[in-house]
Amino acid sequence: MGRANKDVGGYRGRRTITDILRFIAIALAVVVVLVLAGVFYLQKYLVYTDDGPRLNLPPILQIFRREGAPAENPSPLPDPGDISVVIDPEGGNPSGSEPPQWQAEGPWGPGYALELPVEDLVSGAAAAKLEEAGASALILEVKGADGKLAWSTQNHTANWAEVSGDMAVNTALEGRAEEYTIARVCCFRDDSVPYSWNKLALRKGNYNWRDELGLRWLSPAQKDAQDYIAALCGELGDLGVDEIVLEQWHFPIEGNVENITRGEKYDPDRSTASLEEFLTKLGGATGAKISLRVSRDTLSGAESVSGVTPELLERYAYRIWVEEDGLLPAPQDLLRQAGITDEDERRPRLVSVVPARDEAGPAVQAVIPVE
Repeated sequence: MGRANKDVGGYRGRRTITDILRFIAIALAVVVVLVLAGVFYLQKYLVYTDDGPRLNLPPILQIFRREGAPAENPSPLPDPGDISVVIDPEGGNPSGSEPPQWQAEGPWGPGYALELPVEDLVSGAAAAKLEEAGASALILEVKGADGKLAWSTQNHTANWAEVSGDMAVNTALEGRAEEYTIARVCCFRDDSVPYSWNKLALRKGNYNWRDELGLRWLSPAQKDAQDYIAALCGELGDLGVDEIVLEQWHFPIEGNVENITRGEKYDPDRSTASLEEFLTKLGGATGAKISLRVSRDTLSGAESVSGVTPELLERYAYRIWVEEDGLLPAPQDLLRQAGITDEDERRPRLVSVVPARDEAGPAVQAVIPVE
């Protein structure tokens, strides 16, 4: 009798087909959950362009790339630490690839302007840093290509898109010292407002059009988009900003612009007229000086889709900002070729944007001409 019950406790029986299928189903469910979690996590790093979606991983995840392999998509926003700016008091411009002497050696003397993070203005550290650098003017980036604002605004469009900044910046701007202040504003390249309000966006069929960096654009021809930028510049003028540099204030010139939906928001035959309407509106909205940044291709005539003309620059720009890439003709010569010559007293002073020598240095350096 004892022998009859001896092996009963160790018997487990054979696995059935049901058991096997249940195990497979559980394993698949786990895999699906992990994949979905990964998709949701990486979704914020996915950008959509006319060439299809691209994954823009943050630097910490780049370590998983094969060593020596190039990134699939570099950072979609320009690195603010790779440019410096020279504003020549005589309206001239360095030519060739060599940096200007003041930039290579310093000190920079009267009129030197330094870009600092907005946080330095709020904390009060800006004044000491300007003094240490021998700078008498301050440059701040207050609206980037992502559409985010550095300061707090009551503007309905900005609040709808949730891009308003910190009220402490307003207080700091109003209470700053007498240093000359330049605000950099990225106008119509704006990755936030078009997402929240498609009415203002350049479109590609049923979707927002995206440029070569995968970023959305407001339509420079859209009245409400013009009003939005003009209102922001008006606020900056009220806060005491002396000069506003408009970047991407024209129609896009890079990316698959031929895919932009034609119509009231994008009519190449009316692009210049639309920009003139915008600049005229802007002049009546703010007391700050308005400077305009353009590309080499725009000045040389290599592109014709921006809507920018020499007449617009000469009439509306307090200064003209152009990237100095070491190529010839130099920006000053390009201005002359465009018909903006020294003979005209209304000619805006030239600002040359050149590669920075010190990667750890400020985002923008400038020598501001004395009025």
